[in-house]
Amino acid sequence: MITHDLAAAERIADRVAVMYASRIVEIADAADFFGEPGPRHPYARGLLDALPDREFRPVPGMPPELSALPEGCAFAARCERADEACAVVPALPAAPSPGAACHHPVAALEASRA
Repeated sequence: MITHDLAAAERIADRVAVMYASRIVEIADAADFFGEPGPRHPYARGLLDALPDREFRPVPGMPPELSALPEGCAFAARCERADEACAVVPALPAAPSPGAACHHPVAALEASRA
């Protein structure tokens, strides 16, 4: 299923893949993504934080223009964790392993406090 409806994904999906700027940035088991430890990619974490029943904190900034993506991580301009390492596109761990395409993913301990 491809959807923007996170509530439907939480009810139906066994696994979740999050895309940003036409690229998969996180793959996770749905129970881990929506529960503990939560999303590891800062954008995926921001999606959940923006939900009204959570923190209702929107993801800062504007998405990049898809026809003119920046060098490196497309989310870097909106990410509070971004640094010089983000000038290189981060790799997504090989399937079927869960993981995030991020040089500075949210750590499991940090995610449980968020």
